[in-house]
Amino acid sequence: MQPRTILISAGIAIVAFAVAFGIGKATSGSDASTGGTGATAQAFDQPTATINATAPKASLPELKPKPTPEPTATPAATATAVPTATPVSGGGQTPVSGGGQTPVTGGGETPVTGGGEGP
Repeated sequence: MQPRTILISAGIAIVAFAVAFGIGKATSGSDASTGGTGATAQAFDQPTATINATAPKASLPELKPKPTPEPTATPAATATAVPTATPVSGGGQTPVSGGGQTPVTGGGETPVTGGGEGP
């Protein structure tokens, strides 16, 4: 934008604000504390009414205890046979046997029995 266009736009905005402010002041009442014309709301008497309400005499039901999950037995880990490798013949290599690792047996965890809370 050119500086001339910016100055014209700013001038129009300032004039529009001044016009809106002047219109707002002109339409407002002379007493600023009442917020306008100074007229108060008209009061009137309302006939009394009788209200009868009763609450039910029943109480809330008792809370149910949270169900405890039944313990499940963990399946016992069975040892699986590690297949032995057949010796490689030919090629000038020594036969490969085993795998260099010991087979893992068990699960590393003790099975849980019992419920946890006594009667």
